[in-house]
Amino acid sequence: MKQSEMKHPRIDQSSTTKKNAPAPLSPSILTLQRQIGNQAVLQLMGGAKKRVLEEDEYEDEEGTDEVEVKEHITKKVRNLDGAPVTKEQPKPTTMDVEDESEEESEDEATPVLKGKRPGFTTASKRAAFASTSRDPKYGVTIGNYRKPKLKEINGAMPHRMSYNDIRNNAQKLVEGKETAADFNRWTDRFITAGKEKIEKRKQEQAGNDSAGKLKQLIADMEESQRDFISARDKLAANPTDNSVFKAFIKQANSFHANVPDVGPHLGVNNPVQENAHMHVETVEEPQNKSMETEEEGEEKADKTPAPPKLTRRLSIMSSQVRRMSIGRISAYPYDAKGNLITTDGSTVSLDELPEEDRDAIKQHPKKTVKGYDPDFTFGKEE
Repeated sequence: MKQSEMKHPRIDQSSTTKKNAPAPLSPSILTLQRQIGNQAVLQLMGGAKKRVLEEDEYEDEEGTDEVEVKEHITKKVRNLDGAPVTKEQPKPTTMDVEDESEEESEDEATPVLKGKRPGFTTASKRAAFASTSRDPKYGVTIGNYRKPKLKEINGAMPHRMSYNDIRNNAQKLVEGKETAADFNRWTDRFITAGKEKIEKRKQEQAGNDSAGKLKQLIADMEESQRDFISARDKLAANPTDNSVFKAFIKQANSFHANVPDVGPHLGVNNPVQENAHMHVETVEEPQNKSMETEEEGEEKADKTPAPPKLTRRLSIMSSQVRRMSIGRISAYPYDAKGNLITTDGSTVSLDELPEEDRDAIKQHPKKTVKGYDPDFTFGKEE
């Protein structure tokens, strides 16, 4: 909360009020200041606003989910005796949570840029809601993309590569710290993942009752893909054009492969949002050999197939994010036990992942997120 300079108004002998004279403090605030001190009053006022902000952490139902990114500002206030007190503290935002100040990171120097995060595009929202609703593993159905009522299910669209990392890396091109070739190299990973996801949907066999919805889903994914490539190419050619930069940031923030679904918000996505957030799949891999039994010293093949092998692996976009060069990812989020926090709220030991995924993730900074809640809720209560 911004505080303007507070001065005691000087009462003129003529009893006339001077123009632009500062308004007197209310009696209630003055009373509190005398009883508990100026700084305590500021903390109480800040806490009241924070509680209001925490209730507005979900995307607006109409889709205007613009979120102001944190920036550190210097607040100047005055004690009752008129002496200035300077204090630096973060500007509150709609995505701030109480636990963020307690998070530990090995990469505290990662900048959080000024400005507002653009809202998700209609195509990206509709695609994420449709993908989530089609997959029974999520356990939720979102029928109205205009009014998804995500707050009722504690839902959000989690980024795989965080918005903050996307913007920080794009800023390197704008500031001349990287070349267009560098920029194209890491954004190519988005395009590769997007193509793979679109092709996977096209190969999906859908029933007649959902054929229309699947067709719309693919159309939304393709629209997002085209818009991202167009915005990417324009920024690579015109890195100093601010309007071109904003257009790219909007499309990158909404890219269908990077925000492909809905996951738990409070306790999971909210405290993790500035880090790379991986989606880990559990897949069944059929065994080539049938079960074998021994009978009278001879091996005999049983016709019963061996049970499938369960394997944990990164999803399509997560696999591309973990391939990012060192320095492009601010950190990977872990719980207090040292397990990776995933987009669906579960945690996974790196030992459960394939060796190439495990080794790649270990090269990036590690962040222990104290705001993670293993008892998070997601979906409507029965």
